[in-house]
Amino acid sequence: MNERVLHFGDSDGLIGIHTPSAAPGKRPGIVLVNAGVVHRAGPNRLYVNIARQLAATGYPVLRFDLSGIGDSRPRSDALSFEKSAIAETSAAMAALGAESDCSGFILCGICSGADISFLTCRDNPAVLGAVLINGRGLHGVTDDSGDAIDAGINSTLRAGESARYLWKRALFNPASWRKLLSGQSNSIELLRVVGRQFLQRFIGSEQVPENAPELRAAFHGILDRGTALLMVYSADDPAIHYMQLMLGKEMQKIASHPNFAELHIPGADHTFTARHHRDQLIAALRRWADAHFAA
Repeated sequence: MNERVLHFGDSDGLIGIHTPSAAPGKRPGIVLVNAGVVHRAGPNRLYVNIARQLAATGYPVLRFDLSGIGDSRPRSDALSFEKSAIAETSAAMAALGAESDCSGFILCGICSGADISFLTCRDNPAVLGAVLINGRGLHGVTDDSGDAIDAGINSTLRAGESARYLWKRALFNPASWRKLLSGQSNSIELLRVVGRQFLQRFIGSEQVPENAPELRAAFHGILDRGTALLMVYSADDPAIHYMQLMLGKEMQKIASHPNFAELHIPGADHTFTARHHRDQLIAALRRWADAHFAA
């Protein structure tokens, strides 16, 4: 396999590895976006495995480092992280297009890489598809100015996780009620959880975070444009609860769109540490890509 280092972006400050397609036929290029501050190899070398296996089946692939990560130079301007990440991912698409002569692209990322992929997909019509793995910041990746928004969403998620635990286990556990009647547990908390879950399950009341309407509109805009989305979740990942919180009842409409697909991988952790879970993920990615983009 003949991989090549690419220098691109402002003053060629970004570094990526191009894995050329090893099979005939013109398919979209795949760009792999950093997971947090993890080097372009990806957590557990996931991106290396994706690049080489997908390139072997006909997709040119670029895994790269955003500015200030891995071998890419830090930016010298004051552009926000969200804007710079979108611009740099678009630059990676252009670099891969020039190198491999592809005109359409699939973005793929895990954790914050999923968030950046979604935001770039929202803004760049050259994105034909996106694979979003355990993303829980699709409403926007922020610098310090967005900390208050993220803190509010995370607080709601933590409260929801506690409520789910109490509803599924404590509420229907006789020992919990014995503790309640004997004064050993917090009766106000238990009643609050019962009330919240009753409203959500039987009356349809839902809490709508401030950024939720914009995110829901972005999903509809991307899907209606013809872009394919694959949402991937590992077992009980917080990203699942994030999506339930942000999309609410609108999730049913989004999930019914022909360009939308969702995959859950039981037993996998957030970064797919186990080899067999990585293999399962890559095989699913390939099946999805071939179904949408194979000639």
